[in-house]
Amino acid sequence: MSQPPEREQPLYAWIITINREPTDNEFATCLRCLDDESYQKICTIENRDDAWRSLLGRLIPCIVMKQRNVSRSAWSIKTTKAGKPYIDAPKEEKHLGYNIAHNGSLVAMAFSLGRKHKVWNIGVDVVKIALPKGIQFNTYIDSLRHKLTATEASYLDTSQMSGSEEDREKRALNRLFVIWTIKESYIKALGQPPGFDFSRVEARIPDEEIYVDGKRLTGWEFRLFKSNVGVLRTANSVFREYRNQAGIPPANPGTLQTEIYQCCMTIYRGSELNKCIFKWSEQSGELDKFLRFVTLDAMVNAAKHISADGLNREREIIRADSSEMTKEGRESSSHVAGPATQQPLSAADITRKQSMRGHASSRQDYGGYPGVPNPQRAEV
Repeated sequence: MSQPPEREQPLYAWIITINREPTDNEFATCLRCLDDESYQKICTIENRDDAWRSLLGRLIPCIVMKQRNVSRSAWSIKTTKAGKPYIDAPKEEKHLGYNIAHNGSLVAMAFSLGRKHKVWNIGVDVVKIALPKGIQFNTYIDSLRHKLTATEASYLDTSQMSGSEEDREKRALNRLFVIWTIKESYIKALGQPPGFDFSRVEARIPDEEIYVDGKRLTGWEFRLFKSNVGVLRTANSVFREYRNQAGIPPANPGTLQTEIYQCCMTIYRGSELNKCIFKWSEQSGELDKFLRFVTLDAMVNAAKHISADGLNREREIIRADSSEMTKEGRESSSHVAGPATQQPLSAADITRKQSMRGHASSRQDYGGYPGVPNPQRAEV
């Protein structure tokens, strides 16, 4: 399989797994690390699970920069004209372009280091490979047909597949989420706003080609892999919420449930590349070079080492005092102090667990396509 030019910057991914029920105290610990704008935005999210996913998505860049030993006062998040975020650190030689995605128990960050125009167009998408609760397979596929092209829909036609009905539906669902994550990550890499017509993008998987508005796309790299996650689920949500608010670990950790996610990272490699590159399967060592799994415990532990002392002091005053903030208070609360001089997240904290594994996606995972060889799946 063709590889991008050697001079291109590597594309990395951090996969954060919410692999257990987090507590409200842990939420507060992570929340205190954010800048004031992010802090206020997270506080407006009513759904607890959505708030956690959004919080972790905003926390990952802070921890990545902490890992690079760049103080919080030395970098800032800026956006391109298309609204694409990147990290600007004037004293650093390279910029960090990134994109965030979250679904279910997963939060992902794809990023790369390099010159601005080389790292701006990055996209990532993750989706749990499962039907929504209470929705039948045919109903679900029909609900998404308006976002698929006729060619893409033909890949999901179970009548053209062999095997039992269950096997055929599973294969079609895998194919659907490969197509979906490719389209979503590409659209996000462009910085397109919500409401973009998905049917304008066509993923011709057997040919490893992408067409946009009928024209063949070139210059892009698509990297696909799966994440297998073990998540502890407790049965009694009311009792769980009470213990979370009290900061008490659950007496019964619950049952371990396996969730599988389809992931796709996308980056623009340049006009000199006259085709699109698809990376489906890699050796285990190769996968380790760009993919890192991080547990919720590791994220919380890292958050404890990120200091925002000036901002935090202002927030404690705000919580204690019900009076309206003065203009001077608002100005002082918008400045974030640099991080404490404690050790950043160690390599030991960031490791693959037996309940949390990733592997590169091969076309064999999706039942293959006519005329396309099925490479062996690489396990990590």
